[in-house]
Amino acid sequence: MATVVVTVDCAAASQGRCYTPELVRIAEEFHVPMTWLITVSASEPMSNVMLYHAEYLHRIPSWHEIGLRIQFQSNGSLITDPRERGALIQEGRDLLKQCHVKPTAFRAADHALLASDLPYLEDIGIIVDSSPAPGVTTSNGVDWEGIPSQPYRPAHNDLKALGDATVFFVPVLVWNGKALYLDQEWGTVQSALEGNTRGDSVLCLGARDWANGLANWRRAAQLLRQKGCRFVTLTQLASDWSV
Repeated sequence: MATVVVTVDCAAASQGRCYTPELVRIAEEFHVPMTWLITVSASEPMSNVMLYHAEYLHRIPSWHEIGLRIQFQSNGSLITDPRERGALIQEGRDLLKQCHVKPTAFRAADHALLASDLPYLEDIGIIVDSSPAPGVTTSNGVDWEGIPSQPYRPAHNDLKALGDATVFFVPVLVWNGKALYLDQEWGTVQSALEGNTRGDSVLCLGARDWANGLANWRRAAQLLRQKGCRFVTLTQLASDWSV
């Protein structure tokens, strides 16, 4: 039986539209918990946190999960200084704490996680990260070639190698060289799901709160339920995996 994690990249504050209520309704229809990753960026650190605090956190069921997503960019360029990145991670934690959320799940936007981030993630209590994209080299130069497609613990000095980091990695599902998001064409989504739900595999799917993938979300939830898949949050998966 395949296990499925559905994550939502939450960055609607800068996009002018938000489909969170509709995504929640479909999740409730199919009894699927989702992991909502609230974006904090260097340019607008508070915008998405304030939006979700005012409009959406109270609409997300308690059996879902709220996590942290960091956009490591400044003026269109990737931030590489470890201390600057670490300060942004800590700021993200502090902003969510003001909303009474202690995040244990994390994602770097654009899959731009670096090994130097691990100590900071461990320090703020992150248990599970879903930044890796197997086989993808991102536009900002982060290379995920050769990593496992299934969950693993990385080495502190090499995110592509197995190791003893306390942060558990759950790679996103990649299809045709791209991370799978539910707002892509249904034929692509369907092929990816059909091709990865055999055995006891783990699938980590993505949604974007600013993109209308609602029809595909309903179709995907129905297809995966019909296949008998089990749905969990990122942190629940990490907890189950370590038992």
